[in-house]
Amino acid sequence: MPLRLEVFEGPLDLLLHLVRDQKLDIENIPIAKITEQYLAYLDVLKTLNLDVAGEFLVMAATLIHIKSKSLLPRHEDEAPEEEDPEVMAAELSRRLIEYERFKEAAARLGERAVLGRDVFVRDFLGEELPEEEIVITELSLADLITAFKDVLTRMPEGDAHEVFVERITIADAINYILDRIREEGSVKFESIVAHCQSRNEIVSFFLGILELVRLKTIRLYQAIPLGMISIVPAVRESENGREPEHDATEID
Repeated sequence: MPLRLEVFEGPLDLLLHLVRDQKLDIENIPIAKITEQYLAYLDVLKTLNLDVAGEFLVMAATLIHIKSKSLLPRHEDEAPEEEDPEVMAAELSRRLIEYERFKEAAARLGERAVLGRDVFVRDFLGEELPEEEIVITELSLADLITAFKDVLTRMPEGDAHEVFVERITIADAINYILDRIREEGSVKFESIVAHCQSRNEIVSFFLGILELVRLKTIRLYQAIPLGMISIVPAVRESENGREPEHDATEID
């Protein structure tokens, strides 16, 4: 079953993340670069079998259209086109700026809403969510996918004619992660995938991490933006102190 991508509310949300992540000028977005980044991100989501909504694909088509228009030669004596790439890019920037303002305003209103209520920050997980939902509180799914994308980029494609024998399943990956956590308490994401010999193995480990997060067996932390990702057991408060949310039992 495809996983739902909840971290982005729409294509503008994804674009804003990419613009901020790449430290680009939101008022003068380099269309060629942002189009390449956007399409690469969608490719990663498809690799993970994440369900990409149609509106994300519409934005991809729009970016490609603006990029192709901007690459076409234009003579000075030509009348301006209705779909001028510079005008379209400026309109996209305007929409992003407006979206960012609304998003910041919504965040401020959300903070006000919790004033005067009891807030349990440490291990509050909210209402029970449907099984197909993935919730990453300390680290966003976008950050995790970015880390996954970086690992895939460093992994060679390999010989396309080579017969690949699957070495590790998602269940194998989950059990390996649980064993590491039992032994070490806290494990770095980078050390988990460091021994992977193929892109398929990296995907298995990534999906294994997502499944453990969904089961609330582990939590993910990042000390600084774009820093190393730590994987730790999820814990809860009880009369006897802090306990794991779920027993770290093996999965068949």
